[in-house]
Amino acid sequence: MSYMLQLRKYAAVGGGIAIVLCWPLAVGQIGQNVIQDGVAQLNSDTVTAEIVHYDRGYLSSEVQTRYTISDAALVAQFEADGMPTQIVVDSHISHGLLSVSADSKMTNMPDFPLTLHTVTQLNGNSDFEFKLANWHQVNESNNGAMVSVTPSTLKGHVTVLGEVSYQLDIPSVELDFENGDKMLISGITGNGDGKQVNSFWIGDQLISVADMAILDGQKTPLFALKNANYTYDSLLDEQTSRVTTKHNVSLDDLLMQDEKVNHFEVDFALGDLDAVSFEQVVLAYQNAPMMDAEALQQVIPHVDSLFSKGFFLSMDKLNMKIGDGEFNSDWKLTVPEGTNNVSQNPMSIMPALQGHMNTFISNGLVEQYPALQQGIDEGLVMEFVKQADDGFHIKAELKEGSFVFENGQQVPLMSLLLPLLM
Repeated sequence: MSYMLQLRKYAAVGGGIAIVLCWPLAVGQIGQNVIQDGVAQLNSDTVTAEIVHYDRGYLSSEVQTRYTISDAALVAQFEADGMPTQIVVDSHISHGLLSVSADSKMTNMPDFPLTLHTVTQLNGNSDFEFKLANWHQVNESNNGAMVSVTPSTLKGHVTVLGEVSYQLDIPSVELDFENGDKMLISGITGNGDGKQVNSFWIGDQLISVADMAILDGQKTPLFALKNANYTYDSLLDEQTSRVTTKHNVSLDDLLMQDEKVNHFEVDFALGDLDAVSFEQVVLAYQNAPMMDAEALQQVIPHVDSLFSKGFFLSMDKLNMKIGDGEFNSDWKLTVPEGTNNVSQNPMSIMPALQGHMNTFISNGLVEQYPALQQGIDEGLVMEFVKQADDGFHIKAELKEGSFVFENGQQVPLMSLLLPLLM
């Protein structure tokens, strides 16, 4: 009996050693399947992705992939700018115990120092890190136009379920134009966490720029800003299939020629959109930005469905400070559910709209811009503008296509929009 036990022990040990010795081959095979599937998923109407060759070894593999722009308009634009329409990537892949790691670089663009390091688990989840070394390029054919970027990184994590998180860091960018103008950008950072659901990014993203300036040949600022931030947040209610997207833009010390804004912030939302209808409208526009009659006929049912199910537009905050002056506003427009057949009767939208508007203009802003005074005086006479110690206030409710002010006066929304359309 003891002899048989010993044989079983030796067999188990031998089997374990065999598994360990063969495991890199298994990891290599699993890794190859994951990479092949991943490359196949990159194919789209714009880009064609393919594996040129895959040489799998025992502890490592060598892979070459090719990415070709297939969109004719993009090809023409890239060729006009002297940029390649095809990228060839060489990757060295190492087979680990529970993952494969890859180091990749673009072989047909040796002057562009971008590398990619990835670690892919056997379940397909991957960590990635793009690294751009110090890059400086002068376009001799364009009167010495130049671009310079300091070492930058983009890293993150992606899962087989489409969930993505990332962090971006670009310390500085300089662009010199052929006319002598210069653009300087510093402190570009970003991060995001979300998931691509059909045509929507569901999650949040933040992009920040510490400083940006455009200078003329005499180094005089034509445009400058500090502490600019863009925040995007989107939510999908899976029970109702409704999508809401929120956008926030804020910045300090905005300079445009002779105008200087001390602070600017806007909060905008597009909400309660029917996900299916909205996706079809977005896809139709992406496929044909200049819609012909046939494309328009195809998208009309989805537009009707979008309005029929209702949605809202809102600007929850618009704040601007210029010198001693300040401007604040918020508004909301709601298309109620049941607004049907708008393609047959577009004018039915106006009387269906609901919402509100609140606006404040400070005394200091009116003093800086006397042209505002005439409109405010007319509003005071008509009693829909109220004067207070700090400035002027306008408040109204939107009912049946007309703004109803606090004094009961009604002004059709169309009469306010027509001057803007003109």
